[in-house]
Amino acid sequence: VREAVVSTQSTGTRECGWCEDAACKVAADLTSPDSQGITVTSTISYKALNTVFFFDGEGHRIGAFQFNRRGIFLTGCVRCPTPRPFPRSTRGAQVFEWNVRFEGRDLVLSVEGGEVWRHALAGECARAFSEIRAFAFADIGCSGTFSTAAGMVVGRHFGDSCGQSCEMS
Repeated sequence: VREAVVSTQSTGTRECGWCEDAACKVAADLTSPDSQGITVTSTISYKALNTVFFFDGEGHRIGAFQFNRRGIFLTGCVRCPTPRPFPRSTRGAQVFEWNVRFEGRDLVLSVEGGEVWRHALAGECARAFSEIRAFAFADIGCSGTFSTAAGMVVGRHFGDSCGQSCEMS
C-alpha cells in the first residue's frame, strides 16, 4: 500500500554527511515479514547505477544494493550479471518501476511488477543485512521517485523537488 511518492534526491553529498545524516535517510525495517521493500521509479541504463544504501539501527552503513542493465551488486555479498528477462527498452535508458525487498534470507528485485532476480543470502551477509533499519539513495537522478509505505519514516531533508544536495534548513 503506497502512502506517498517522494523524490529520490541523492543523499550521497557533503551536506548530507555522505548519507550519514539521519535527516537524509528513510527509517524502515526492510527485513520485517510485513515489509513491502522499496519501490522506486527511475531510469535504468547500462552505465549509471541505481544505488540504495542500507543502515543498521545505530545509523552505521551496512552496505549498498546497486544495479543497472549490466549487473547487480550487494556490498560484500553479491556480484552477478543482470539476469534475463530483464525488461528491455527499444533504445537506450528507460524509466521503470522497480522494487527491492527481502523475503526471509532472499533478496528480490522486481521490475515492472515481475520478479527478475532472487538471491539467497548466507552466513555473514544474511546476518548483516538482517539488521537493516534505514536506507538512503544515491546515483538515481533527479527524475527518480520512491513510494513510501506503512512504517516508513522519511527524513526531513527528503523533498518533492530535486537538487544536487539535501535542502538544509
